[in-house]
Amino acid sequence: MKSIYKSLLVCAGICALVVGCQKWTDTEIKDPLDLTKIDKSEAYYQALRDYKLNDKHSVAFGWFGNWTGTGTSMENSLMGLPDSVDFVSLWGNWANPGEDRIADFKKVKELKGTRALVCFLVFDIGDQITPAMPENYPGSDADGFNWKHEYWGWGTTLEEHVAATEKYARAILDTIAKYDYDGFDLDAEPSYAQPFPTDKELWRGGKEIMEAFVRTLATELGPKAGKGKLLVIDGEPEAMAKEFCDYFDYFIIQAYGSYSDASLDSRYSTQLNHWLKREGDEVGLTPEEIANKLIVCENFEAYAQNGGVNFTRSNGSTTRSLDGFAHWNPTYNGETLRKGGLGTYHMEYEYKVSGYEATYPYMRHAIQVMNPRID
Repeated sequence: MKSIYKSLLVCAGICALVVGCQKWTDTEIKDPLDLTKIDKSEAYYQALRDYKLNDKHSVAFGWFGNWTGTGTSMENSLMGLPDSVDFVSLWGNWANPGEDRIADFKKVKELKGTRALVCFLVFDIGDQITPAMPENYPGSDADGFNWKHEYWGWGTTLEEHVAATEKYARAILDTIAKYDYDGFDLDAEPSYAQPFPTDKELWRGGKEIMEAFVRTLATELGPKAGKGKLLVIDGEPEAMAKEFCDYFDYFIIQAYGSYSDASLDSRYSTQLNHWLKREGDEVGLTPEEIANKLIVCENFEAYAQNGGVNFTRSNGSTTRSLDGFAHWNPTYNGETLRKGGLGTYHMEYEYKVSGYEATYPYMRHAIQVMNPRID
């Protein structure tokens, strides 16, 4: 691990921290408004790709929205992300990506080893990938529920629901394979209110339905498949049954507005209480395994320009929340454990921050805190 870090972080100088007035810069950015020119060596990129393949570091993650793959500033391109970002979940624009987005994704994946996952809220059968309803579809179906049920064969029995769900999951796998995406981020929010109509039928129709969805995805994605594709769950990971503990690579927590180490400790405790393998249990994870899967995320749709909310660390010092997330690690019985990583929602909103020359200043600093350069 140390040799990987040294070859990557020393030779490239990623995420260099400049102390003073809390301004962070990074030597990998020569001109934040023109990232179309690449002047780094292949040795640098090989070390970068190798670094991302090891599982001994805390990952940098984000939900990336407004993806176009074009633009001189690279604000809406995956190639404009900090080199050390491990993977992103595409928040929209992953379907039918077109030439620009395909080229952008191919380049960042082949050059930097950055992975991109399909992501969306999963509530009702056929969400996001059902073909458009025919114009002459009979009856009143303003929200398209009847059409989706017919298209996927939802029916009225549990057996029909499970079969339709498996068909739906296989269609998602087909989409991932078609565009060579790197996996699926299951946005699981069964207990959260939503600003759009939903019956949450994949969650409310019996546990067998969502379990069929995950089991089908796991034939190609996640640790069970062993094919190098990720299966992660965000929102409410604990909504899944404990027996699915080893189906997911990461549990991604929407720790938006968390203001202290204690609040993050509580987030870890929730996952620990759900997934922990206790004496007599047939399934479950160790405290360390749970910690290593845990990614805590801040809401940069709201806080991109100031690095988060005011945050109090356990040593009494104060900072901004993304910096606090970077320093924080779970503890169990007095032992500090490595977290899976951190992330931001709508990470692209941090591309330019007033007062900073480098792009993504808070994310770059957080990466350096989690995985410091070895001199």
